[in-house]
Amino acid sequence: MKTVQEEYTFSKPEIRILRELTKGEQSLSDIEKALSIKPSLLSYNLKKLLKKGIIKTTVKGFRKYLHFSDSKHASLFRDLLIIYDYVDWQNILTGKAIEILFQALTDSGKEFNEIPKATLWRHLRNLKAHGILQLTKDGYSVNPRFSTLTDFLNEYQRFIVNTLTRTISEKAVVLWQRDFEFLVRAPKNIGTKRNFLSTATSLFANMGIPIFSEFDIYFYSKKKKSIQTEDIILHTLLIEPNNVRYVIYSLLLLKKYKEKIDRGYLIREAQKYELDTQIEGMLQFLETHTPQKDLTLPTWEEFEAKARDYKVIT
Repeated sequence: MKTVQEEYTFSKPEIRILRELTKGEQSLSDIEKALSIKPSLLSYNLKKLLKKGIIKTTVKGFRKYLHFSDSKHASLFRDLLIIYDYVDWQNILTGKAIEILFQALTDSGKEFNEIPKATLWRHLRNLKAHGILQLTKDGYSVNPRFSTLTDFLNEYQRFIVNTLTRTISEKAVVLWQRDFEFLVRAPKNIGTKRNFLSTATSLFANMGIPIFSEFDIYFYSKKKKSIQTEDIILHTLLIEPNNVRYVIYSLLLLKKYKEKIDRGYLIREAQKYELDTQIEGMLQFLETHTPQKDLTLPTWEEFEAKARDYKVIT
């Protein structure tokens, strides 16, 4: 089964079509003639480009015309092909290359997960030879000279995430995103969706803390197969990191399951979300009853009152 990234990779014919469209609006027959491409193959690749939100079609009389869509990622892709027209993108930005570039945008670029080694090194060699990827002390990153490529990748990833989110509900909202993991707020009772795991305040009642909300929270991940107590705590904080109400909710779980919490796992996961300072402060708060400066925390009296309300302490 294809990964999310694989569904949104580019083929050589797709990029050749897009290069033609940088010249302006083109009819189907114009594209067929310019690229010597069969109608069936053109149709196949156009369907893929339409799904990616890169192109749009219009009909004038009896002819169909193609042009770049007005989406931000489509505009950036067009800019990329025009500004760096000397780059052989159809032999660089195809297949697994897009997945490698997506991962290079984050710390996961150190690992390049789920990409076969032979394929990885072939693409890395190609991307480095063209100066697109550069080696840093932390791994690989996109060369600042290709800033338009970085902008495109960020916008394209956002488009993919939003497209996935709409499979839950048109009213669903992305609250947090990193690479292809993200937190979503959605209307209640939408049912389960593949790779979307119930989390945060949606699971508090199951954890013995009857907090109810008008919406549900889901975490999308291809890697995580289940949600642990530590995940619920962190995902609750991610809803609104500087909102003391969600900090109190997270503190309630930390207090209730103090003996069962895996602190090592909690801190490691918190680092991924840049919440490690907040979590360490919360753990210290539960021990000292004194909030640290510059951290979002309640007074001990405020927390104690809530903890008694929910029978976390007696």
